[in-house]
Amino acid sequence: MEIRALKTFLTVAELGTVSHASKKLNCVQSNVTSRIKALEDELGVELFARSRNGMMLTPAGAFFRDYAQAVIDAETAAVASVRNFSNAIRLIRIGSMESTLAIRLPSFIAEFRAANPSVKLELCSGPTDDLIPLVLDRKIDVAFIGGQFRHPDLDAEIAFSEEMVLVTDKSISHPGAVGSMPLIVFKPGCSYRTYAQGWMRKSGLAPNDVIELGTLEGILGCVASGVGATLLPRSVVESSRHRPIVNIHALNDPDRFIDTYAVRNATAPANGATDAFIDLVCRARTTPEIITPDFGQRRPA
Repeated sequence: MEIRALKTFLTVAELGTVSHASKKLNCVQSNVTSRIKALEDELGVELFARSRNGMMLTPAGAFFRDYAQAVIDAETAAVASVRNFSNAIRLIRIGSMESTLAIRLPSFIAEFRAANPSVKLELCSGPTDDLIPLVLDRKIDVAFIGGQFRHPDLDAEIAFSEEMVLVTDKSISHPGAVGSMPLIVFKPGCSYRTYAQGWMRKSGLAPNDVIELGTLEGILGCVASGVGATLLPRSVVESSRHRPIVNIHALNDPDRFIDTYAVRNATAPANGATDAFIDLVCRARTTPEIITPDFGQRRPA
């Protein structure tokens, strides 16, 4: 049973003639007649009594009319609910790398909630490789990941650009002094870990060991204690309470800037909440100059 047939039935019942119904429905009279006939055949009853003066509902047609109207009302409400949801601020499920969630996103979350007090936020953190499947499976609406990830079902916008730096305890005065110190990093799947290990290899440094930790403060605490070295975004280190007790070493590496992307599933239904939050974050992107003292180079943040 088609929605179009029910709408045609209700229009004929309201106006009383096929010709008037065809004008309101913007179709030819034969289409109106064929839809009514097909509906009657499907139901196995006559819905209208035909006469020279028009069409009147039969008892069966009058009984069926309320049910047909209920179906049309339900269809209208269903369509409206989806359309409203695409523009309404209802729910945002945000996934993010821990560093981005800790340093970059809090101010945006606060601003967004102040402007949209009815918003509901669900937050989770994890490495890039864990966040991508969550977006593809529609378990989160947006993920903030490190580095570009190409997939036909993903839309991506640059949200931030992070400058990677080497971080050591105060006794290390230059990158070469790192030698074979252990490299302290997040678990596999983290884009910053991938960069750190690649930079160590390119620089001819061979750490004896890789130490995996689960938190930024844990990593920086161990670095400050001389347990090992790490590579992290400058913004993370500068914001940490450990900043006074660690050294930051700028890198002479053209690839040291890693973009953070806001990615979402391009095949997911429209969600106005997600769109609004991503717009807020990405519109605020600025390009201040960062001066790297070791090499005197400048690069947009």
